[in-house]
Amino acid sequence: MSHPYSRSTDPPVYPRSSRASSSLKGASANSGLHVLVPIQLNESNLRLDKIVGSGAFANVWVGSYQGQAVAVKELLPGRVTSVQIQSFVAEIHLMSSFSSPFIVHVVGACWTKPSNLKCVMELMDGGDLKDYLEHHTPATFPWTRKVQHMYSIVQALVYLHSKNVIHRDIKSRNVLLDSQRGTKVTDFGTSKEDLQATMTVGVGTFRWMAPEVLQDKGYTISADMYSFGTRNEMSLPMTAMYRCVGMILSELDTHHIPYVDLVTANGHPLPDSAIMLKVSTGTIRPTFTQDCPQWVHDLGLRCVAQDPNDRPTAIQASYEISKRLGA
Repeated sequence: MSHPYSRSTDPPVYPRSSRASSSLKGASANSGLHVLVPIQLNESNLRLDKIVGSGAFANVWVGSYQGQAVAVKELLPGRVTSVQIQSFVAEIHLMSSFSSPFIVHVVGACWTKPSNLKCVMELMDGGDLKDYLEHHTPATFPWTRKVQHMYSIVQALVYLHSKNVIHRDIKSRNVLLDSQRGTKVTDFGTSKEDLQATMTVGVGTFRWMAPEVLQDKGYTISADMYSFGTRNEMSLPMTAMYRCVGMILSELDTHHIPYVDLVTANGHPLPDSAIMLKVSTGTIRPTFTQDCPQWVHDLGLRCVAQDPNDRPTAIQASYEISKRLGA
């Protein structure tokens, strides 16, 4: 398969006639499903083929709807509580309101009862950025292409922040690639995810979190730039979300997740608890290689500044990156 380009195109058009009838079937008041009726799909036209991803709360399938390839997200059977259903409904409702070539498009939702709610999305054929980095070297994934991916990611943040939305979980696993549709951000559904669940499934999301988030001082858009963290309305200060950008820049440079190079005095990987403490106190920063372009290194360090007010905004980062496009 050819490498995922970073151009972004409009999502495929799915026939509106395939929508389910506008009824409240299975949409109990306490589940909140009534808000999804305008985008409800006919489940008989949906086919699930295989699971391609699993998280703390949901599985993601590859399938087809009306003959077109789609990705389908559904809650894990053991996680189908009323709280999780309401959170999933909120995620789908939020994503369906977006109209950006840099954010994964929601085709619709289908269900016969609240516990089997499914979110149907456009399928991105290149997988996620984390896997792509793991399977490519700097020689096969040069900076001329990385800059294009950087631009797409930060454009997604520009759009979200303009809509008063904080992603709150920007990391390479939540950046999807496609050979035709480009680079897009996904996963807006972990805003109420507890820290213990985050740390027990794969690599903890805390590695991408800003210090003020680990200190329970609340999320702001500056934390997105720190990571470059779960969706949240901007009822909180905006500065924390910017740090996420810096972590993504480090990943693009090193092809590794944050802090994987840190070891104890005995040569063992640094424990998660130690990483959390060091990040929250500002005693460690993500790694950049000697081959990293100086401007990427400088932008990355600005994004992970300990003081949220010292981090650039998404618009400022977008301007810096756009100057290097095509260079």
